Amino acid sequence: MKALRSVMVCGGQVGKFGRQPASTLASLAGPVLAGTLAQTAIKPRDVEAAFIGNGFGGLLQNQETILGQVLLSELGLGPMRVHNVKNACSSGSDAVHLAWSSIAYGQYDCVLVLGVEKMTHDDPKVTMSALASASDRTPTNAGRSVFMDLNAERAQRYMDRYGATPRHFALCTVKNRQHALLNHKAAVHQSLTVEEVLADRVVVGSLTRAMCGGIADGAASVLLVSEAFARRNGLKGTWLLASAVEGGDAQREHGPSVTARCAQAAYEQAGLGPGEVSLAEVHDPTAPQEILDIEDLGLCGHGEGYVLLERNETSLGGRLPINVSGGLTARGHPVGATGVAQIVEIAEQLEGRAGRSQVEGARVGLAQMAGGLVGNDSAVATVHILTN
Repeated sequence: MKALRSVMVCGGQVGKFGRQPASTLASLAGPVLAGTLAQTAIKPRDVEAAFIGNGFGGLLQNQETILGQVLLSELGLGPMRVHNVKNACSSGSDAVHLAWSSIAYGQYDCVLVLGVEKMTHDDPKVTMSALASASDRTPTNAGRSVFMDLNAERAQRYMDRYGATPRHFALCTVKNRQHALLNHKAAVHQSLTVEEVLADRVVVGSLTRAMCGGIADGAASVLLVSEAFARRNGLKGTWLLASAVEGGDAQREHGPSVTARCAQAAYEQAGLGPGEVSLAEVHDPTAPQEILDIEDLGLCGHGEGYVLLERNETSLGGRLPINVSGGLTARGHPVGATGVAQIVEIAEQLEGRAGRSQVEGARVGLAQMAGGLVGNDSAVATVHILTN
């Protein structure tokens, strides 16, 4: 089998995340696309294709099938080959995967990835209904996403099995709120104490409002190129060592989760193990999910994630910083944009450009997303591994 070509992340931008009611998909996407191209000095004519990650444009903005073409045309980019990607919370990260594949397997040399989502709507019920469409569950009548119920169930099973308590979930919230204070593009800039998190309004089960991510709008973009293209154009950046995607199984009741299986594939592809990871950005729509994610990723043993929190090992300055951006719960989660933002954030860390959020000595970064729901597991998971 022919060896895969090396793929470089040579530029990227993350826009402001958060509720932006007056925004449009174009107003969110325009600045990050322009910023990415300006950062690399690459002209639109040099971009061979664009991969657009968006989860709910059809349900919320009435643009279901050619969203990428409409956006790029409106922004004066193109014409170019456009691939629209829709895969729940993994829409953006799956767009990165497909862009990586197109270069690794020799189809293109220079591709642009955009993740964009506008979640705010005049009627919040419309947004909740759209979110429910990414699952095989019936929307609740409680005014909350069905995914909050799923996360509450997972949190309860974890507490029952390993002895964790809601206080540990509050510790995770406090940590990510502190990280978000250093990220001027994060949706939330308010620190909380553990006691304040626990005293907040209960959403469902052990989850309080502060433990849960809110509705957000935003965009992020990244430019991927082949090694030969980078050399010809004098580009520098970060190597995307591995890009893995796995699908969930509604019939699976036991065994490794889709995230665990995806992580194993990524480690094998990258030729390294979890012990070599310097930092990670993971899919944490609620605080407990971060703990489950790092265990499924093999970054610690099962039942050990909450212990790392107690020891501050997953905080900035700790042994294994997790969600230094603030994560989904504090940075925000505009669904289609999140997975792309993670890639940009990891690349900035590995290049030493993360400013006050910089992880000293970062060499290997991991980004994980999990989207949708089939049965009791995510419908899709993606894991990317980057190195400098």
